[in-house]
Amino acid sequence: MDLKYKMKCINKPLMICDYKEDGYTKNIRKVFKENPYGHFAYFKEILEQHDMRGISLKKRLYVMKHYILFGYLTKQYNIGNIKGIENKILYILLFIPGMIKSYYFKNKQ
Repeated sequence: MDLKYKMKCINKPLMICDYKEDGYTKNIRKVFKENPYGHFAYFKEILEQHDMRGISLKKRLYVMKHYILFGYLTKQYNIGNIKGIENKILYILLFIPGMIKSYYFKNKQ
């Protein structure tokens, strides 16, 4: 959205609400496991359409970590569609550790 439209930042709360103990945030691990395809599509779009030049290493690692996790959960691995040589190298370096961590994520109760 921020690539097509101008955004306006507002430095004040738009909504104040209560935290639910059984809500989305507390159950995010369950949501990720049960619905990995939508999350995978989001991170896939980022890596396939943007080479992420100028993006901090911390943000790149965040995107790559989730791309590998949801790739594992959906059994979709394709380095060929990742845009940018730097992203491909990062993917190769993080693939094995990411797969191990994803395995533990999936099997943790």
